[in-house]
Amino acid sequence: MVTKFGKKESQIQNATLRVIGDRAAGKTTYMAALARSIIPPNSPVQSVTPFGEDSKSLVAMAQNVLEQGLEPEPSPLDSTLDLKDYGLTITLRDQFGWSFQGARTTTLNIACKDYPGEFLRDLIFKPESLRFQDYLEDCVRANGLLLLLDGTAYRKDKDYATSVEQLLLALDQENRGASRQRIAIALSKCEQPELWVHRFQPQKAVHDRFPKLCAKLATWQQDGAIQTECFTLSAYGSLGTYTPEPNMRKTYRDQGGTRAVLKNPRLWQPFGLVAPLYWLCTNKRHPGLDKE
Repeated sequence: MVTKFGKKESQIQNATLRVIGDRAAGKTTYMAALARSIIPPNSPVQSVTPFGEDSKSLVAMAQNVLEQGLEPEPSPLDSTLDLKDYGLTITLRDQFGWSFQGARTTTLNIACKDYPGEFLRDLIFKPESLRFQDYLEDCVRANGLLLLLDGTAYRKDKDYATSVEQLLLALDQENRGASRQRIAIALSKCEQPELWVHRFQPQKAVHDRFPKLCAKLATWQQDGAIQTECFTLSAYGSLGTYTPEPNMRKTYRDQGGTRAVLKNPRLWQPFGLVAPLYWLCTNKRHPGLDKE
């Protein structure tokens, strides 16, 4: 609908996305934090509304697990591809002319599956498995991929580069060059001090941590096979303004990354969760979401 002033009331974008990442990248925590809809003041995000039975479990997880200072169970590895399919409606208000295509509000209707971390491992060790082939076909049907990387797992850069190149090779064969795959590379756990300082420089943050992976992606992008953008985010956020501290307690740390639980649920304020989804849906960056 267009108003008498020539401005659209709303712009609706529908997208089928897939979240992939290593076992401890925080994929399920990211989705639960997003569904919980903890919106910071003055955010371009007006609302996040889960829909569908599977999505209700995300809200329950946020309330009954994350807010209780507990860790979510890892996504189960299912050979039948019976993965939870989360549905989210994200509404963004027009702030300072940042809306999509001149609309008063932009609505993103997203269907998103959360793959278990073994997906990346299978790319190297079991590329011929039926389970992998099912995953691959599902990725081809998606409008875009969200590659979530644990920012503290930089020692796995070489492994990630190998895995993602295998994924791109397989997607190219499956897709037969029909379209460019849009891939958002999101650095998670950016509440960590060494990542926090670069949260508004996502390309630098990702390239500094994963140079080998970024080199592989750059080659594919130059060949016109994919489109990529870098993002930073945190499912937990920080405490304080002038001397911020991570709003989390570490439970485990090794070269594979960091595992943590929410420290203060009352002051839970994640950041950067919507920005990669907006880009995947619209092929545009949102300045307000990038500075959230």
